[in-house]
Amino acid sequence: MKQKSFSALSNVMNQELWHTLLPLLHEEVLDNKEMLIREGEIADKIVWIRAGVLRSYFLLEDGQERTYCITFDESMMTAMTSFISKQPSKENIQSIGKTELYVLYKADVDKLCENNIVWTIFFKQLLEEQFMELEEKLFDIQRLEAKERYLKLLQHYPQYIQRIPGIYLASFLNITPRHLSRIRKEAHL
Repeated sequence: MKQKSFSALSNVMNQELWHTLLPLLHEEVLDNKEMLIREGEIADKIVWIRAGVLRSYFLLEDGQERTYCITFDESMMTAMTSFISKQPSKENIQSIGKTELYVLYKADVDKLCENNIVWTIFFKQLLEEQFMELEEKLFDIQRLEAKERYLKLLQHYPQYIQRIPGIYLASFLNITPRHLSRIRKEAHL
């Protein structure tokens, strides 16, 4: 679950590139359960989570929410398919607790890439890392039992796991809240 940190971004760029990007970044704070992107909207921004947690979810036919991605601080997040294709998002992205973000708009990304091939390479690398993280999450869902996925999250993000509402965490692990309660009890014995 290696995630790209915002502070690490400045380490991979030379100073000139960093100073080009910095004025384009906007700080934003989301309160608990505030929406970053809603289903049907076109994702026109990409964010780096400075501090906090975002969850991606979609609605099932019966109206239930299914959380499929939880993203923690110092990582990149957007409705990637919508961001790339400029088509309406099929997902919702919502904060879990107060979440501080650095926001970069797609129009600015496009301008940067048009003016300098280095930016195209840079954003390509970020997108590749995002793809690999999502693929790892998908493989974990397919290969690991719910308890193993929970323990992996607990190992990497112990400061957040207890703060994420059980209903979101259970949905992410694809189990019932009752099953999550049993796993938590076993894990903390």
